[in-house]
Amino acid sequence: MPKTISTKALSDFKLKFWKRETGSLWLSFEREKIIEFSKIKPNDKVSITGYVKWINRSTFALIPTLFSNQIILICINYTDERPTENAFIRISGKTKLEKFRPSKYQTHSNYYTANMIIEVFDWIYSKSDIKIPKSNLTYEDFKTNLTSRIEGLEPKIRDFLSFTAISSPAFYQNLGGVNMALYDSTKTGLPKKVLTELSQTIPEDIGKLNTIRTDYGRFAMRYKYSFQTDDADKTLSKQIENRLNHKPSWGIPEYSETSLALFSSKDKPKTIEDPVFLVSDIPTVVPENTSINKSKYGMDQIDAFKFLVINHMKTPIIPEINPVQSIISNKLEKLAEDFDLDPTHISRYGFLNANYNAKPTSILRSCLSYARAQDIDKITSDQISRIFDDYFKWNFEYVYEIWNDLLAKPVIAGKRVASLKVKFRDIIRVIRKIYSSRQSGVSIEVIIEEAKTNPQETIRLVDECNKEGIIYQPVQGLYKLTIDE
Repeated sequence: MPKTISTKALSDFKLKFWKRETGSLWLSFEREKIIEFSKIKPNDKVSITGYVKWINRSTFALIPTLFSNQIILICINYTDERPTENAFIRISGKTKLEKFRPSKYQTHSNYYTANMIIEVFDWIYSKSDIKIPKSNLTYEDFKTNLTSRIEGLEPKIRDFLSFTAISSPAFYQNLGGVNMALYDSTKTGLPKKVLTELSQTIPEDIGKLNTIRTDYGRFAMRYKYSFQTDDADKTLSKQIENRLNHKPSWGIPEYSETSLALFSSKDKPKTIEDPVFLVSDIPTVVPENTSINKSKYGMDQIDAFKFLVINHMKTPIIPEINPVQSIISNKLEKLAEDFDLDPTHISRYGFLNANYNAKPTSILRSCLSYARAQDIDKITSDQISRIFDDYFKWNFEYVYEIWNDLLAKPVIAGKRVASLKVKFRDIIRVIRKIYSSRQSGVSIEVIIEEAKTNPQETIRLVDECNKEGIIYQPVQGLYKLTIDE
């Protein structure tokens, strides 16, 4: 059974990702590599594998894993080639001691300290043989213990909180991570309290840059996953906006998964154009009967940490992106029809925005997080369709009851629709003429070929038409009508 931790211990102890000096905080494969590194002795021939972190033009640090800073090997590169940053390589060379100096701990003795370095005379790129260890926890264990002190929470929202922590891998040039926005049915600050519980199990420095200083210079490490909470009601900083939009972080290429959990004191967004509502992967509402039972035990942080790292190592894939994006877009379109919503929701507004780079991408992040949790290597179209129904559709129906006035009202007035149809009638004509239900959409090349305007003007009109919500892109470069006669 997973361990739990008392309320007092929960407040007294906070696991730090970059300060895991004791072996109980290491994963099994970390322990093996750290022990292997520690056995390297001076004045000896050595052949060992590890990851590269450059310090200066000729010197790099070899580290056990990309998130293990407990021990490093300083390597002087005597070869003509330089291995790439973060590469996993095997080095061959000889160790020696240099930079002798009196020991600062025994100033009145003849003891000296020195740096052990490896003179690297050969290296080759290698393939890591690290195998993903089996977690002591099941996903159900993790979810139950993660939210053990939160009472009255809908089961699916417990999944959403877990998905945010488990995250999703990067896919098809999209950053990974799962963002959520929690709104407050009671307007008493419940979402912030719920997210505080979630934060207790995630090391607070997990997304921070860790700088390691050596006598040869310094280098930086950052874990690939970052988690952050923030206030959805205040003006968002540029950094938070970037994380909300899953935009890459410059400078650190391994920073590939960002999960952002936003809390609001309001029961719903101000408008359907609210930035948080528009782009959150999972916007939802904390039920009014939710409470935090502080007398209960919380989840053991070490158990949670190991479960998360093991799951972050998993890289489930979506074999073909375009077909599943099309499936999701069709399901979003069907939802809008079933609830008799303004069709412009499909092309412009966050919750049902069926453009390939909007809600379909968000849903795929949740699918990949689910795949990690369930040990699925390749996620199929059928599984994605089921996850859509079980999670996204459930959430839409759940919040629709609360946000009916926000979602159900017309988005564009009738006269406005009529004027837009006149302006873009040639684009509408081409798409209506060419499109069939067997297609994901009509390509921009076909529209250019069939339109009466010149190519540049056609591209401009298509772009404007898309922005106005008359058409949308279920798959990149393919267009469908959302507003029709």
